[in-house]
Amino acid sequence: MKINLRGIKAGIAVPLLATLIIGLSMLCIFNYFSQVTLMNDEAEEALTSTINATQTIIDGHLSLYQQMSALIAGMPTVAEAMSRGDRAKLSSEFFQSFDFLRNQANLNQFNFIKPDGIVLLRLQDPGRHGDNLAEIRKTISDVIEKKKGVRGIEFGRTGLGLRGVEPVFSKGIFVGSAEFGGDLIPAFSEVKKAFGAEIGLLVVQQATAQVSKEWQKQARPIGGYLPFYSTKPELSQSVLTDALLMKAKNASTSIYMDLTRSGDREYSVALTSLKDYSGKEIGYLYVLKDRTAVVNKIRKTLIVNVAVYLLMLVLVSVVIGYTINANVIKPVISLTTAADDISMGKLTEKVEIKGAKNEIAILAKSIDRMRVSMKKLLME
Repeated sequence: MKINLRGIKAGIAVPLLATLIIGLSMLCIFNYFSQVTLMNDEAEEALTSTINATQTIIDGHLSLYQQMSALIAGMPTVAEAMSRGDRAKLSSEFFQSFDFLRNQANLNQFNFIKPDGIVLLRLQDPGRHGDNLAEIRKTISDVIEKKKGVRGIEFGRTGLGLRGVEPVFSKGIFVGSAEFGGDLIPAFSEVKKAFGAEIGLLVVQQATAQVSKEWQKQARPIGGYLPFYSTKPELSQSVLTDALLMKAKNASTSIYMDLTRSGDREYSVALTSLKDYSGKEIGYLYVLKDRTAVVNKIRKTLIVNVAVYLLMLVLVSVVIGYTINANVIKPVISLTTAADDISMGKLTEKVEIKGAKNEIAILAKSIDRMRVSMKKLLME
């Protein structure tokens, strides 16, 4: 009698292998998504820290500019010169100091303004004066109105700057104001150096009406916004899109985060709205972090995991196959052969399975007892 045990093998091996394949696949998928989730959480935390650090550094620069303005405004020689409108005195007194500060401290504005908001002296451009800043700058008009120092981000004729303005008094009479200012690039550079991220600013296109028309022609709009500052301009132009800005605009969180690509590079991006001194929203502060290396590392880890799991699957399959064959298939073949012999009347040979254990051994003894019983019946 020909014994076909293919069904037994399939019935035992297939469910076991299917269970192993499903289990290892789920483990592989779980590991992959766990690493991706961890990477995204770390990226969000890093981007949030970078955004917060940028805002803190900007506030620090603003505070410094206001303190410097207060120091200058409190000098008796300044009060006296401004009460007389003595441009020459102020220029000779501070030009060299400002030249040093401009080169060493990234300071680009040092202005003296008359009580009516008319520029008395721009140390960064001494030949240009006489225009009314109070008409376009709320920091100046507020100092004139409230006679108190202010600081904030504000557009001017030369662009968007960080301003610190303090009133100047001579014998208790308001005689004008002193102003220090700088741009955002030094603050962005500090953040890039500390966090290794690219920082930039997009401003609402309408908010730049008073800025140089030449600059507006050179800047390429992105969804109604213009790139104003960036530590890597070519990257922001390729990564930031109209759709991304629309998502940020409709986001319910103060910091919007997303993933984007530029060529073969993958980036994490965070955007948060930026307000000027008057509280008006003027654009977005954004941070870009290259995550390509991390993503590639996770993918390589996934490949290694798959290879390891496949090797485990092969080894486990071999072990299971050998175990089933040794402990189930071979004993069943022997028992089937013995039962077939008994059915043919061959009752002399004892039924015995070497190495048989548990139910197989019990079954072998039962068949052997049946053989003995049949032999006795035939002998009677």
